[in-house]
Parts: sequence; structure tokens; C-alpha cells
Amino acid sequence: RSEEALRIAKHVIDEIARKVNIVDVVGDYVSLKRQGTRYWGLSPFTSEKTPSFSVEPDKQLYYCFSSGKGGSVFQFVMEMEGLTFPEAVRLLGEKAGVQVESGEQDADARKYDALRELNTRVAGSFRHIFLHSEGAREARQYMQGRAISPETLERYEVGYAPKDRRWLHRFLRGKQYSEQFLAESGLFSRRHASVALFSHRVMFPIFSRRGEVVGFGGRQLGDFGPKYMNSPESPIFRKRDELYGLYQALKSIKDHEEVYLCEGYMDVLALAEAGVANAVAPLGTSFTEGQARMLRRYASRVILLFDADSAGLNATRRAAQTLETAGLEGQVCILPEGTDPGDILESGGPEQLQKKLTYTKNVLDYLVDSAVRSTNIDTPSGKEFVLQEVFPYIKSIGSAVRQEASLQLVADALGVERQTVERDFRAGRTRVSTPQNRASEQHTPFDLYLMLATMANRGLFSFVRTLLSVEDLRDERAREVFIALEESLRAGEESTELLLERIENEELRRLIVERVTSEEFALNGEAIVRDTAYRIKQRNLQERRKSIEIRLRRGETADDEEEIELLHEQQYLDAELRKLRVLIDDRIAK
Repeated sequence: RSEEALRIAKHVIDEIARKVNIVDVVGDYVSLKRQGTRYWGLSPFTSEKTPSFSVEPDKQLYYCFSSGKGGSVFQFVMEMEGLTFPEAVRLLGEKAGVQVESGEQDADARKYDALRELNTRVAGSFRHIFLHSEGAREARQYMQGRAISPETLERYEVGYAPKDRRWLHRFLRGKQYSEQFLAESGLFSRRHASVALFSHRVMFPIFSRRGEVVGFGGRQLGDFGPKYMNSPESPIFRKRDELYGLYQALKSIKDHEEVYLCEGYMDVLALAEAGVANAVAPLGTSFTEGQARMLRRYASRVILLFDADSAGLNATRRAAQTLETAGLEGQVCILPEGTDPGDILESGGPEQLQKKLTYTKNVLDYLVDSAVRSTNIDTPSGKEFVLQEVFPYIKSIGSAVRQEASLQLVADALGVERQTVERDFRAGRTRVSTPQNRASEQHTPFDLYLMLATMANRGLFSFVRTLLSVEDLRDERAREVFIALEESLRAGEESTELLLERIENEELRRLIVERVTSEEFALNGEAIVRDTAYRIKQRNLQERRKSIEIRLRRGETADDEEEIELLHEQQYLDAELRKLRVLIDDRIAK
């Protein structure tokens, strides 16, 4: 979101969300008819004859089953009017009779400015250490080994975070920054306020498109921690709204009206080293619609440059659909299998990488070729596999002419009549494998199922959080939903907009909107939440008890004292399991 958006008080957004009626707002754009508890109409995003656009007034959400778009009333106005978030807030504020003043939170605005100033100072310090400290020798050698020149490192202000995890805190406290401010900066551990989040890492400052340092990425040099790590979300940094390298690439993107979309930091630096200045990368997440809309301001074509493995193919497919939705032309750059731009730069130099970048295909050719290579198209199941792989992308194409041409290309590749492929496409006979419906068509993980049901029945979260902690959930998406609900509860927020904004994973947000607006949790929602939560608690207790039982049976205790402690814990777990069994049996009896 823009700086202006950050200055709009959350309580103002919450008040607008409470006062506007999403049915009235959507009704200004779509003819809606009530069916049960929901309203239906023809999608404003796609051409269709059967209504697939749904509005859920109780949840204040909309969802379009044909395009996969959905969200709050703010998101709908942004989509329909092409507005920024602050502009949508103002428009809806006028409807609701709520005054929106961008200068309302002057104290917060000062804090945001201070955070940017802090990040700029820290980036400069990391850069100085990288250049002049003996402790940064390994970092300099690493970047030299990756064939990145000092000029490119200077352009992207690459730095180094020292091994001493308390150095940064001492340094900044010496500059008169307060403990509370540093704790909110995203530079330090949440559990240990004086311990730096980044240590012994090559540091990549992340710039906003206006040139402000809003966050950092760090590449591991030792054996501790994840290989790559980003700053956490903060008031000035949202991963899905930023692209690494965009600030440095802007002029080149405008000049060429095209941009290379890579996987990560080192890919962007490798392309820059090869003289390709118009390269950017998402920040460890899938390419988002917001990022696509931002690129559309400066370019008309995006060249996708992902790894040539299954994960890269999936990322390419998702990004291609996102580009189509945003009205951007997509191309795919084909690299030798098992290589990335950095590998080619190291082995062959800038000229070799430049040469490889000339090999591009349009998206559909790439998807069809990849699918054909992965199966036997002489069999009916092989043909069906190819259709499943390419139909989601063809469906995202807005032009009817291009859709027809795409279906002809697929038919030619399979050696069948176009009319046959078109009938399957129009009738939806193949199961369309898009990110948002894969999760709903396949079995939803138990933990995620609980949190989706809780999202649909937010009043029950107080029960869930007394029974379970976020550590009790195994599915990462379930954990993200739990944390979002917890933060929203503590902030006293009621609006769905603010809650969804806390979900970083865009595919997860789509899944939430889709499932919550369905009738899946409309009946017996409380029973679903309670029963599933009890089962998860029972599962975790049983596994802890089994682990203790195995250790005791194998004699894996250091001494008698540890064995006694394990026996006491086993007794406690037995008692807790008995209590749970009674609760579960009582619910079954009901």
C-alpha cells in the first residue's frame, strides 16, 4: 500500500467496513438476486451466461467462481474502479458518511518516516561493513565467486550483517533509538529484543519504487538458519506489494516497456551483471496480482525466468495466469534444465547469459510443450493430462479470439479436432487445476480445515485459542490464519478487510474467501470448529505420549530423575486424554 494508505487509521477503515453494505455497493455494478443467504449475479470480471459471482452479506465478502477473484468491499471497489486502497477507502467513506483524513495519524506518519530513516542508516552500515570489515571477507569472496562485480554490488547496495548478533542493537542504542522503537523495526528477534534478526549473511536492501529502504533480504553464509530470509511484515514493508530490484530497474523497464521476472535476489544481480537492467523478483512469495498491476504501469510485456524444474513450472504457470488477469503479455525464457542465471554467469560469463536470454517462447507454447514432454499423448489419459495443465491458463485469457487460437494450438499438439478440445473447454469436463480450486477439490489438511471453519465463525476463535496454540498446528497455512486471527483479536478489529490484509499468502487469501463464502460452514459451524479442535488436541497429546512411551521402553533417559519426570508427564497426558475423550463422546452423543 502507498504511504498515504498507511496514514489512514485502522479504526476508520473498521468503521467504514461496519457502515457500508457490500450488497448495496456491489449492486451498483452487478445485478444481484438473492438465493438463500447469499446474492448471485453475472461476473463483472469475465464473460459468462450463468451467474458465478456471489456476495455473502453476513461475512461482507464477495467471490467470483469463474475468475477466482474475491475479497472485501474495499477490494471490489479497487477492482472495478482501478483505484488504490486509499482512494477506495475515501470513496466508501463518502458513502458511509465517515470522514477520511490522510493526516489523521501524524504520530504514525512520523514513525513511518523514522522507520525508513532507520532502514537507510542500517543499509549504509551493512554496506560499509561489507566493503571494509575483515569479518566480511567471506561475504566478499562469496559474491566474487558468483561473478558479481563491485559496480553491480554498489548499484544494489549489497552489504553484510556481522556474526555478532548483539552488535546492531548496541550500535543503534548508541544513536539514541529507543528500545520500543527498535522492537517494532523488524530488525530484531521478537523473543530477544537485543538479538539481531540477520547475522553472518549477505544483505540485500529492499527498496520501494521511490527509493526508500523498506526491508532486507539476507543470504546465509554459515550453517545456521534458512538459506534466504526476509524482513518480517512491518508498517512500511509488505512482501506482496514490493519487488526486489524495481527501484534500480525502473528506467530500463520504461525504456524497453518490458521486464524480466526472476526467482530471487541473485538472479536479478546476475542479469544486471549481464547488462540486463530491467529485472525484478518477488520476495520469497508467489507473484501477486498487486505486483502485476504495479508492473503494468511501466511495461506491457513480462518475461518469466524461473528454474526449469517442477516447482519452476508451477511458478511459471501461476505467474502467467496472474499476468493475463492484469492484461500483461507474458513470455517464458528457456534456460538449460538444472541451471539458473547465476550458474550460467559463473560458467560462461555475461555474454553466455545474454545469449541464453534470447531463447523465449510465448506462455502457451511453453505450457503445452512442458505438458507433452511429461506424458504419453498417444493415450487418452495423456491427452487429458495436457488439457488439465493448459486449460487454467487459456481460461485466464480475456480475448475470445486468443482463446480460440489457443484451443486450436492445443488441438494440433494433441492431434485431435479443435471442436473436441473446445467442447471440453466450454463444458468444463476436465478438472481445471488452478491454485485456488486445487485446495478445495483435494483433501484439505485437518489443521487448515479447522482454521477455515474458524474464519467463517470468528466468534469461536476465543474457544480455539484457549484449547490450542499456534505451535499445535502443523500446516503452515493454518498457522498463518491463526496468527492473523490472534493479531486481529488483540487489535480489536472487526472488519474482514483488515483481517485478510494480515494474510500474506495470496493463494491462501483466495482459498479463505472461496471457502468462507461457500455454504460449507454455514450449518453446524460451531460443531465443526469444536469437534475438529478437540481432535487436533487429542492427536497432539497422543503423539506426545507415544514419544514418551518409546523413550521409556528403550531406556533413553540420562538418569533416574529424567525417567521420573517422563513418568509424571505420561500420567498428566493420560489424564488430559481422558478429559478430552469425555468431551468428544459427549459431542458425538449429541
